[in-house]
Amino acid sequence: MTDSIFGSMTVYVKALLLHYTGIIYCKKRKKMKKINQSNFTLGVIKGYKITFLVKIFATIITIVAFAISCAMPRLPEKPTGEYFWPPPPNTPRIKWLTQWSNQFDFKKPNLLLTQLMGPEKIWMLIRPNGVVADSAGNVYVADSELGVIFVFDQEKQALRLMGKGTFGTPIGLAIDNKRGILFVSDSKLDKVFGLNKDNGMVILSLGMPNEYKNPSGLAYDEERERLYVSDTKNHMVRVFDKNGKQLFTIGKKGEGDGEFNMPSYLAVDRNGRLYVVDSFNFRVQIFDTDGKFLNKFGKVGDASGQFARPFGIGVDSEGHIYVVDSAFNNFQIFNEDGKLLLGVGQVGKNPGEFYLPTGMYIDKQDRIYISDTFNYKVQVFQYLKEKK
Repeated sequence: MTDSIFGSMTVYVKALLLHYTGIIYCKKRKKMKKINQSNFTLGVIKGYKITFLVKIFATIITIVAFAISCAMPRLPEKPTGEYFWPPPPNTPRIKWLTQWSNQFDFKKPNLLLTQLMGPEKIWMLIRPNGVVADSAGNVYVADSELGVIFVFDQEKQALRLMGKGTFGTPIGLAIDNKRGILFVSDSKLDKVFGLNKDNGMVILSLGMPNEYKNPSGLAYDEERERLYVSDTKNHMVRVFDKNGKQLFTIGKKGEGDGEFNMPSYLAVDRNGRLYVVDSFNFRVQIFDTDGKFLNKFGKVGDASGQFARPFGIGVDSEGHIYVVDSAFNNFQIFNEDGKLLLGVGQVGKNPGEFYLPTGMYIDKQDRIYISDTFNYKVQVFQYLKEKK
């Protein structure tokens, strides 16, 4: 498309040049005198007006600007201003920080370079799912449609991609900061991979043929060096040591305590407790470090505090539990007993609005990352601790 735009532009410019110079030649040919070619400047051509040159250049500039605007896709602009929940005059507890979508989140496209070299390839999130951040603040996003991991590198102020040709449908992410390993679940290949988070090399692979069925959510407990894998269609959570040795499993299919129906996303708090989104039982279950059932909350419904399509989950430094609900286009915040404290979001494209969100991650600084899947971006929020 771009080639045809610039090709048409070239033909049109040539036609304009022939048109204007032809008219001028016809009008002036009787008055023109033979001129030495070496002195051919505007200054020696008496009686000539430069209006036609101005028209030509103005037309060319207009065409070039139009061609560049057609060649460059319309990218989402980062919003400005501040957004808080709950709104004033209430004491704010959640603040919107930023969003990540493509490489131009770090730098604006160079229009001159685009004109000279052609448009730069745009790498933009299409189906963001699992999300995680490392200790340096770099944000990793699994794109289930493109089959790659987007890395919004805060240190290098650039976007890079990992896992091209490695994944089928990457879903869940988890990070081991000590060893620099990014864990990725793949629901199409029924595997879990461990990648070097800096260069994307595969250094670990879990899952024999027909062993896992649609692995999805992941969580990594850095203090106890344990990896948790939600084996969704086997209705269980698998627990591994840091080297990929399976230690034990949690759950089976059912509706009782410690039983699951399509478990999906996972989170671990600072005490090592495991939180499981039991998706088709429409609840959250909580387990201790040995896999023993502790508590549960939630039920199906469309009222506040209930669940319709629960997905991502996270826990902040004060023990509040956050659950993304794709059907509600929001995330809800509960206390440790499962009592609803606050809901954030509605359908839309503005800060704090979502369109079928999925994955979630909360880092040690209480930054909240949410994959706003069909708005093609990740939104970032900050939990505001109560001032003492």
